[in-house]
Amino acid sequence: MENSNSTPLAQRFTIFSLLRFAAPSIGMMLVISLYTVTDGIFIGRYAGSLALAASNIVYPVINLVFGLAIMLASGGSAIVAKNLGEGQLGAANNRFAWLTAVGAVIALALALTAGLFLAPILTFLGASPAMLDDCRLYLGVLLPFFPAAALMVIFNAFYIADGRPIQGFLVSVASGITNAVLDYLFLAVCGLGIGGAALATGIADLLAAIIGLVYFARFSRTLRLRPFKAELPVLRAACNNGASELVTQLSVGVVTFLFNIITFRWAGENGVAAISVILYAEMLLTSILMGFTNGVAPVFSYHYGARHHGELTRLLKISLGIITTFGLLAFATSRLLATPLIALFLPDGGPAFTLTLSGFLLFSLSFLLVGFNLFASGFFTALSNGRTSALLSFVRNLAGIVIFLMLLPRELGIAGVWLAVPAADAAALLLTLFCLYNENRTLQERQKATTTKYKTIFSTKVL
Repeated sequence: MENSNSTPLAQRFTIFSLLRFAAPSIGMMLVISLYTVTDGIFIGRYAGSLALAASNIVYPVINLVFGLAIMLASGGSAIVAKNLGEGQLGAANNRFAWLTAVGAVIALALALTAGLFLAPILTFLGASPAMLDDCRLYLGVLLPFFPAAALMVIFNAFYIADGRPIQGFLVSVASGITNAVLDYLFLAVCGLGIGGAALATGIADLLAAIIGLVYFARFSRTLRLRPFKAELPVLRAACNNGASELVTQLSVGVVTFLFNIITFRWAGENGVAAISVILYAEMLLTSILMGFTNGVAPVFSYHYGARHHGELTRLLKISLGIITTFGLLAFATSRLLATPLIALFLPDGGPAFTLTLSGFLLFSLSFLLVGFNLFASGFFTALSNGRTSALLSFVRNLAGIVIFLMLLPRELGIAGVWLAVPAADAAALLLTLFCLYNENRTLQERQKATTTKYKTIFSTKVL
């Protein structure tokens, strides 16, 4: 059995050391969100509101790529971190390399498929004749970079499993700065429009992928890219375990699609512009919650693999306290900075600005609750309980939002559209708390059983 005691995942975390460990992942998610939001800002300012709506129309396709990559990354990193906790370094390395290769191949296959059926896909997503050219240009430029985007997502998860979360943060900063600089150069200086925004994003993703390949080939502490043996059972387990993350991303795509249709029905083009800005803002303000969850997941996986049930219970309590604080801060920030945040996208004001502001103030109620739902899904993935994780993700991200999006506007008009997400979070929270309570009780029972076993063995030896 290979030694894994040197991994930072094995340390006994306090509130502050856990936050310190998760900080690079939080920063990484903030940077990723910032450069995604930067695209929206530059598109809105230099390509117009129609182009901004077009970027939102094609988002479900991009979400599919990210969803599959995140599924492999989260499900796979849980397996690899568990292997490290069990001292199986060789198995961990083989599975890391195998899942990374699978992710790149899947992304390439999706890019080729989308390229062949680009027009019917865009029509299905609701691209109007006025938006069709912008949609085709934006997605068409991004397609060749899909494998790089998938590798970026996968490497971000495995930097943490490698015990180097700061590496992921630094790569995200480099990629984010590259994207912002190129956005300014391509849109503000060269006037390339929405195609320039897509090219800037693609180049930034490619840079992150190249850095990851070099790091894991030569400089990583524990995990190394090397010739691998295909393990279909491991791929199946990673997909099953990370299914909730795929559900989450697919749900975002479906919900974005429905939001586009429903807001257009109630408020026309201003409604589509409003929901585009609100979803960008949501991505930015929830990135802290997602970053924390991603950052601590390998810690839970490691201790689960090492059968440290008491430590898992203690870390769960600490994490829930942190999530509560983060949620309050995100909600307060959304209230304080709503006007300047929206002005970044819609500097000219007008009806779209007013509609967006009123909608965002209602939508932001979800920030008080969403952290618990996001964390619980990631927590169960970390424990290799993909079924519960997928259930929680489905209830909140798809079933809940879709149901309330169908029902509330009939009773409340456009306000019902903005309240659909907070209502879904409130409903999902009931199931989340029930599942966390049961899991915490199970972990406590296992810890008591383990303690009793060792006491018995010790007493027998003494006698």
